[in-house]
Amino acid sequence: MTLTLPSRIAFSYLLRRTTLSRPRSTVHCPKLWSPLQQAVLSELSIPSNDNNRPRYSSTSSKEDDVVMVSIEDAQSTTAKALERIGWDANDAAIQAEIMTTAEVCGNNQGLVKMYDPFQMLPAQNAGKPKLERVTQNSAVVNAMQAPGMLGAVTAADQAVKLLQDNPQQAISIVTCYNTSTSSGQLAFYVDRLARQGYVGLAAANSPELVSAAPGAQPVFGTNPLAVGIPTKQGDEPFTFDMATSAVALFGVLSAKAKGQPLPTGVAYDATGQFTTDAAAVLDGGSIATFGGHKGLGLALCVELLAGALSGSAVLGQVPSKKEAKNWGHVFIGIQPNLLVDDYNSKVSSILETVRASAGNGNQIRIPGQRSTETAQEHRSKGIVPVPSKIWESILRTAQHGLPEKRGKGS
Repeated sequence: MTLTLPSRIAFSYLLRRTTLSRPRSTVHCPKLWSPLQQAVLSELSIPSNDNNRPRYSSTSSKEDDVVMVSIEDAQSTTAKALERIGWDANDAAIQAEIMTTAEVCGNNQGLVKMYDPFQMLPAQNAGKPKLERVTQNSAVVNAMQAPGMLGAVTAADQAVKLLQDNPQQAISIVTCYNTSTSSGQLAFYVDRLARQGYVGLAAANSPELVSAAPGAQPVFGTNPLAVGIPTKQGDEPFTFDMATSAVALFGVLSAKAKGQPLPTGVAYDATGQFTTDAAAVLDGGSIATFGGHKGLGLALCVELLAGALSGSAVLGQVPSKKEAKNWGHVFIGIQPNLLVDDYNSKVSSILETVRASAGNGNQIRIPGQRSTETAQEHRSKGIVPVPSKIWESILRTAQHGLPEKRGKGS
């Protein structure tokens, strides 16, 4: 198996950013897969069934594409694999939880990070995230070149702690800088705040990939932002997680792998002209912001808040954010009960009204609802589907550590 150049670029961009479960019968997952998962399946030569959904199998023969793994095994084995490549038990457990949670949600930044374990090695001279500039309602996390997952979870938890330690305080803000990779699924962190009863807001800047206008050099990353809001008891929190680019990097990769055109107006070639050719985008092109000028505004806001406000590498002060390896985040926590009564019930009421607004017994799908439903389905069964090649890599790393030589799907 040989990964194409676009795959290597994607893995480098994102990733720098147990045992098999008991045999179960083959099942078909009713959820659509994300662009990254589809791209990975294409690059690993894993076929889909007639409904364009991957077939999930509980065995590990060469014909299988996905194995069903208990969620507990997925997380514990991933943690063991991370320990084998140099992480201490606590840091390994945190990263394994974040990646497994993303996998359970069907998010594209889950266990795929473990496909190449070399990409998960601690950065040279990496330390433990530490707090700086701490006040009653704010703090800065210097991630000390730890991966984004460790820096972000430290910052999100500090935002919670500031509100818990000061119950008459309505807001907290914590920034994070000097991470060596991306933070993965941003919704994970705002969900963490929402489950404590707080409104959570988060944003993250990232290396150059997105252009501000046709013909312009890439200046932004996909610059995601996320919101997590508590709901009434018994309801799942509302979470919304989006990139400010017109298409995800792995949407481009998926189109390239399948030989399919991109939607019109979402990406540029190396000359700055709009193109639907994914290969041209990956060969010196760039991605557009979504929604034209409004998307540009959001991408810029993320850059100013998660970048400039956090102390991370910013445009104009470093030749390349990608080379600087100093990514930034911002987290804001809000205590709603200091501002209004029955906030959680009001949130649930609004969500239900929006769902029912289609009329005739139909329902609007709320943003984030698919991930929530996918996670609920997987957790109710206690299992999660994992592409077999990725699971094999996790098992191999957990049992033997890194191979002597870096190979394909090490």
